[in-house]
Amino acid sequence: MKPSWIITAIVLLSPLSSSLALANTRVCVSVQRKSWYKANPAPAASAGGPAESKASEPSPLVARPPQPPFERPLPRVTVPASEAGPGTSGQGAGARNVHEIDPTTYLQRMLEYEITHEPGFAAVDSGCTHTVTVELYQLQSGWTVFARYSGTEREEKIDHAEIDEFAELAQRIAFALLRNRSITHTITRENVLRADSETNLRTINGTGHLIFGMGTEVRLARLATAQGAGLPAAAETRLLTPVSIQVGYRRKLRAWGLDAFGRLNLGTESTGIHRNDLGGHVDYSGSGLVGLHFLHYLDAPGVTSLYFGGGAAFELAFFNVIRPATAGGFGARDGLLGGGLNLELLVGYEFLRASSVHFFGQVEAHAPAYAIKSENDSGAINTYMPGVLAQIGIIF
Repeated sequence: MKPSWIITAIVLLSPLSSSLALANTRVCVSVQRKSWYKANPAPAASAGGPAESKASEPSPLVARPPQPPFERPLPRVTVPASEAGPGTSGQGAGARNVHEIDPTTYLQRMLEYEITHEPGFAAVDSGCTHTVTVELYQLQSGWTVFARYSGTEREEKIDHAEIDEFAELAQRIAFALLRNRSITHTITRENVLRADSETNLRTINGTGHLIFGMGTEVRLARLATAQGAGLPAAAETRLLTPVSIQVGYRRKLRAWGLDAFGRLNLGTESTGIHRNDLGGHVDYSGSGLVGLHFLHYLDAPGVTSLYFGGGAAFELAFFNVIRPATAGGFGARDGLLGGGLNLELLVGYEFLRASSVHFFGQVEAHAPAYAIKSENDSGAINTYMPGVLAQIGIIF
């Protein structure tokens, strides 16, 4: 009984398998070689002139078909006489035939192979429901390839491909067109073309400027503060006003800009030792920063322009703390160090921008992404230090 059931199942399923085979999309492939070189017309000769007489004379040279400029000869394949087949009579023993590879035939056959091996598709010579049309345009070396599939109306372009890359090219064209994908999304480790790694992209060149700025900053910090000669220091919120000096490089690209800078802040306040005999009072000595700012100009071509942006800077801040009068050792103060990353927003204004030397004013808001925590035998710091900076500067 089992063999009869197997035979019955095969008979019943055979029409289904035939219908599945016929369900493939039948695709015709056409590869055309075209040219975008302009033909140079022959110079016109006056009637009866010397040019006419020369044209009437037979040329001693063998006429050659016109070729586009810079066209590189097609690859040649040398075949031994024993393998050349018919049509080689008249050649001596051991003679060799030299054949040129036809790029259209070569690429068409490669495409037919790839399409036939793509599930759901078959390359045929006639009776097709859709077509793949490929155009080859000769370059100084290789071809630019345009490929279009009527099933999805998708067209893809490959700027440069050599004939030895046609196998990989056919694989990528077939997959991209039949699956409606971009040709750039078909790259694998096995089908990379030279143009994928040798493309030289043009970039927009901007203008570079050195910048120098100076200003003042206002910062809030909760620090240990002297309460009197004989009293211990107590934590208080204080307003710090260091001066700021900045140097950097500004790169402008149309409506955008990039600042790379270094900045030095110098503290402007210091408390006398005699006001804190018990020690512990903390003063802000200064800080150093390096950072990047991204800018956007509201009127890029204007003589004056408002701009805004943001960025970040890494800061190291230095403090000093008064030692107790009873402490020994050299000096009356100890140093404390803290730092981290500041997030920054800014708004500025440039003027006299038509001049090679122009000026700017800028206001920045700084929000540290850290809290300063540091201590030694004389005192300690535990504070968050936001700030606002106002500066003016020169761009040259």
